[in-house]
Amino acid sequence: MLNKMKNNRGVALLIVLLVTALLIALIFEFAYATRISLNSAVNFRDSQRAYFLARSGVHLFAKYPQLQDNLPQGEWGVVPIISQGETLVRIKWADETGKIKVTDVKNDKATQTMIRTLFENKSIDIAVYDKLTDLTSEIYNLGLLAGLHQYMSDEDFNKVRECLTVSPVPTHTININTASADVLQSLGISAGAVGLIIENRQRTPYADLEKVSGIGGIQINGLNLSSYLTTTVGRYSTVYSYATVGGYTKQIEAIITKNPLTILYWRAL
Repeated sequence: MLNKMKNNRGVALLIVLLVTALLIALIFEFAYATRISLNSAVNFRDSQRAYFLARSGVHLFAKYPQLQDNLPQGEWGVVPIISQGETLVRIKWADETGKIKVTDVKNDKATQTMIRTLFENKSIDIAVYDKLTDLTSEIYNLGLLAGLHQYMSDEDFNKVRECLTVSPVPTHTININTASADVLQSLGISAGAVGLIIENRQRTPYADLEKVSGIGGIQINGLNLSSYLTTTVGRYSTVYSYATVGGYTKQIEAIITKNPLTILYWRAL
């Protein structure tokens, strides 16, 4: 009888140990699952915050013109209103009038001249230019500049993406105060003259084209170069907003207009 009681106690002890081990395993599994769920929730929160903060950067730029006045074109600038702690929001903008309107390339000879020169300067195969000017192409219907990928490789596209626009800016009108060096050289202006133009406009933007040295005597399709230049910033701007929260980064690209301020389109990159 005594031996039987000892055996029962041994079995009971074994069962208790097994149940305890099982409970400990369940507790660890529950803690691990909870930690994974919590991390996923934090990651999702940071991702969503970054996305909406990037959108906020575009809206702030559209709402407060002084941001554009204080931020040089083509340079990333921090938005102090919504950047603090681990949150960083930066924006960059570009005047669309300082770019070549690529959607006119099929029918406008001045645009053809500028794009052909640009491609030659950037060592892009002439076959790409032929695709753009092909009368059967649908380039005039492009809603986004990214649509040029159907005509050129990623490498070629990245060479010229900052020089071209599909926005409804005036045909072959280039803003001398916001155009890049590549765009200015596509007009036939020498590299040396372009360097002086950029240096001078950084100090004081041009208000009178007659005071711009290095463009006299240059013609495009029989017209004086000054016929293709302007000193007035256009209504259309590209805005890039870049937000980082924790380990997540989101970027928004948008086209906005002034007077009235309107966001024509935006997309997450």
